[in-house]
Formats: sequence, C-alpha cells, structure tokens
Amino acid sequence: MAAGDALDFAYIVEIRRQGDALAEPMAQFRTWLDDQHIQPSVFRFSLFAGGTIFRLEFSILSEAEEFARAFAGQVIGGESNREIAA
Repeated sequence: MAAGDALDFAYIVEIRRQGDALAEPMAQFRTWLDDQHIQPSVFRFSLFAGGTIFRLEFSILSEAEEFARAFAGQVIGGESNREIAA
C-alpha cells in the first residue's frame, strides 16, 4: 500500500470551540459530513475549562482538508500538519 492509505495512518482534524455547547457543533459537523458524503473513521471530543476540542480522523487528506476548511480547523495528523485557510 502507498503512504496515505487508510491502513497506514489517519489525517486528524482538530477543531476548538469555546463554551460548553456540544449538541450544536456536533449537529453542524454531522450535517456537513452527510451533505458531503464523507465518513470520518473516528469522532472524539475532549472537554477543557471553557470549551471543547473535537478531533475527527479521516483516511483521505482532501476530505480532512475540506472539513478543516469548513469549520476553521487544523489538520494535525498524517502528512499534513497545517492550518487550512477558510
């Protein structure tokens, strides 16, 4: 398999949100993913004082970049470790 294949590693998108709301951003993410016909392999979140960090894993770099761009996130895994301009 070539580098970047699903079994080699994942492209992780990290999105930080201030405040304690979980339902609204998660619904926005899910709607966008459904509309784009994209399925992340993992969807995690971590709570911290004053906000939430969402981390979604994608096996395809272009899907990770599209998602990061749509939600002002950052691709932090795989071959890409950069912020994606909106």
